[in-house]
Amino acid sequence: MRILVRACALAVAFGWLAAVPVVAAAPPGAGGGAQLLAQSGTGKIKHVFVIVQEGHSFDNYFGTYPGVVGLGAQTAVPANPANPAAGSVAAHHLTSVRTSPLDNSLRAAEGALNGGAMNGFAVAQQSLPGASQLAMGYYTGQQIPYYWDLARHFVLADQFFSSALGGSVANHQFLVAARSWTAPLPGAALPSVPTVFNSLDAAKVSWGYFVAQYRTHVAEGRQSSLEPQVPLLGLANIAGNPADMARIQDISRLYTDLARGGLPSVNYVVQPGATEHAPGSVSQGQVATVGLINAIMRSRYWSSSAIFLTWSDWGGWYDQVVPPQVNGVSEGFRVPLLIVSPFVRPGEVFSQPADFTSILKFIEGLYGLSPLTSRDQNATSLLGAFSLQAGPRAPTPVVMGQLPASIISHGATGLVFIAYTLPGVILLALVGLALWERGAGRAPLLRRRL
Repeated sequence: MRILVRACALAVAFGWLAAVPVVAAAPPGAGGGAQLLAQSGTGKIKHVFVIVQEGHSFDNYFGTYPGVVGLGAQTAVPANPANPAAGSVAAHHLTSVRTSPLDNSLRAAEGALNGGAMNGFAVAQQSLPGASQLAMGYYTGQQIPYYWDLARHFVLADQFFSSALGGSVANHQFLVAARSWTAPLPGAALPSVPTVFNSLDAAKVSWGYFVAQYRTHVAEGRQSSLEPQVPLLGLANIAGNPADMARIQDISRLYTDLARGGLPSVNYVVQPGATEHAPGSVSQGQVATVGLINAIMRSRYWSSSAIFLTWSDWGGWYDQVVPPQVNGVSEGFRVPLLIVSPFVRPGEVFSQPADFTSILKFIEGLYGLSPLTSRDQNATSLLGAFSLQAGPRAPTPVVMGQLPASIISHGATGLVFIAYTLPGVILLALVGLALWERGAGRAPLLRRRL
């Protein structure tokens, strides 16, 4: 019993220490050539995280959040704009964290946009059974409480748009290159497209692209299947550079860097398998994502960090705001953007029109990089969401409840999420004690006491 008590005490101590914020200045990234714009206060930010989930419009996740341009009590669209007699489909609350997939293709997006009328969301899904009704569904804080909690404590942008109309492939490309391109046919030569990572290399600023389950994909020779979310894998100027390829890592390495040091200055994160894109679980995705954000808050790097959490595309879900046009071409529908940093004002809604290239503009401004295209050159700056003359604020980790059993399937990453809950800490301590006893050749505790 004494050993059990000691194990529990150690577990509680570990949990307490993990929760204590370390607000000392974080060490700089490995790159020594970063030209931080200290005159604007951005010299306080030394680490950027861009976390990209998938498949949800702004109205689908935050349409009923207080104080935003969101859903009204009578929000509805025609079942078929060309046939008024077909009736309408009203916005409705979704109670399941899993739904059938919707069509998020360019064709469906153009139909939903309907020339700017924004009334084709139901008819655009008519080829999928039940999808016309489903497309008008929305979640509330009941299903995604951790995301709503982040919005209450940090900044939620309600005029943030995906950069390309349609699905996630083009938008993941915009997130790294401020443009999109057509993927080559199998066996064809890879294109070379300048990315923000090439610019960071030239400025000797460190970066990492962290992918959930990347190690497994590489071991099984399936990394090419990750190209939609990791477009760097399909670019000759990255894939042909061993040093750059070494910066694409399994997400477990990110947790190691947070705990032990050595974190790159700019960090992109994608989570295949927990993207939240239907039919994936909304609950599983938010647990994985908020677990990571909590880990950043509890690390030595929190006091110098800016985290941008966004979703790559609309997923087929309704949104009411007409996307802006750039050079006569429509941007994509609104998607959520949460800005989490010790230098933002809690509970603020950021309402300046922006898109994915605004994130690139932020990184470029932070490190004195030249724009990649006219899109990021002319993008709205996200600096207005920050209060850089004050802070840094102490972290406010999201209080997470019971984890779904499915998260355990994430292996080592799942253990990290579990470790940030007190019962999980105790469980891991007891497992560690059992493994130590076995390795030491001692009888298990309970057997010795019987």
